[in-house]
Amino acid sequence: MKKQLIKYILPSLLLFSLVALFISCGEEGKSSLNENLTYEMIKYHKVSSGCDITKNENCAEIKIEFPKVTFPINKIVEEKINNSITELFSQDILGSTESSDFEVLMNGFIQDYELFKEEFPDVSQSWTVERTGEIKLNKANIFSIDYTEYAFTGGAHPNTFVSFKNFNLNSGEEIKFDELFSLEKQRELTKIAEQEFRKLKQMSPDDDLGSAGFWFENNEFSLNDNFLITEKGLVFYYNNYEITAYAFGPTELEIPYTKIKMLIDESSILKYLVK
Repeated sequence: MKKQLIKYILPSLLLFSLVALFISCGEEGKSSLNENLTYEMIKYHKVSSGCDITKNENCAEIKIEFPKVTFPINKIVEEKINNSITELFSQDILGSTESSDFEVLMNGFIQDYELFKEEFPDVSQSWTVERTGEIKLNKANIFSIDYTEYAFTGGAHPNTFVSFKNFNLNSGEEIKFDELFSLEKQRELTKIAEQEFRKLKQMSPDDDLGSAGFWFENNEFSLNDNFLITEKGLVFYYNNYEITAYAFGPTELEIPYTKIKMLIDESSILKYLVK
């Protein structure tokens, strides 16, 4: 009797163990890709000749710093991500120079400044461009970065611009908003986001957006496509001049997963971040 019992129990235990291992690997596998990704910060810096950056007088200075990833288990994904980041950080500065060769890009900026000084020798003015990137998430098969540009090339004030990129480590492609939510669920998400927006801006549910100084189309709140995936939620960033006057500054709107977890499908890449 005991032998018969062992005969039936052992296969059952083995099957149970295999199933448990399969489930465990499946869950952990969603984040295991991130363990294979490393990065280093690439830095470039150039100033114009005769520049005294301590005084910031008659000087042109450009700084660029961004992450370069290494993903040895999938070189195609590595190349896609690095190409996308390079394209973002090498975009045109003053309408005359765009190059993935950062030395060419920086030299073009310095040359534009020197031409400006030749044309207006009596004008005392400095130019500054700083482009920086920071890793914001490396988890659950998602790799996210931000891009921040601070620029002053004359005018009443400097300009700052922020954008985000979120990459799927399975493909190396940038994650699009439409991939995360269906159109129907986007409408629900927008309603929840408007509630968070009004809290952030200390507005009541009945306050008119236009009267409060916001420039949404048709005076209806809407989300843009400048979003960041974080461990705690989604962040939407509205740059200067996008929805309101410069004096009011940019808007960073965070929507916690706890507010929208009912909108996240089992097939969504976000599901492993929702607790």
